[in-house]
Amino acid sequence: MSTAQDPVSSSELAKVALSALQSHGCIGWDLDNTLIGHPASPTLHDFIRGNPSICHVLITFRTDMAGIGPDLAGQAGSVTPEHFAVVETMDSELATNFFRLQRQRAKGLFAGPMAFCELEYRSWKGRICARHGGTLLIDDMTDHVSLGCERHGITLLHPDQLT
Repeated sequence: MSTAQDPVSSSELAKVALSALQSHGCIGWDLDNTLIGHPASPTLHDFIRGNPSICHVLITFRTDMAGIGPDLAGQAGSVTPEHFAVVETMDSELATNFFRLQRQRAKGLFAGPMAFCELEYRSWKGRICARHGGTLLIDDMTDHVSLGCERHGITLLHPDQLT
């Protein structure tokens, strides 16, 4: 007599996903809405603190370091910038050009395929992750980073997959 299996809970799936992270020697981490401000943030902080043998790289679209430490400190049981092998921020000129072009597209002033700055912006996190030996990037803005991850062979996870 066959019996139906109980469905796997989302928390059980998250535990499996978190344990799979341990197979990566270097992981790229997004800051805003991933390590800060996401329901999985405390779990992700625990993972980083509990796995110091993994190279952790903080890769943020922010353009300066100024608020990173204080913003991380606002999380309960938080990691600090010192938990990361490196903290990478985006070049302000690239960010400015990307957002300027996005506003032009929204107003119908620019159409067509992605411009150079859009390609660079969308490839940046994957390129930075690969440069530091990363094989996995955890980021909430998958549409802004998937191009770079695909180009550089980086596995991409949304933090929702870890809750």
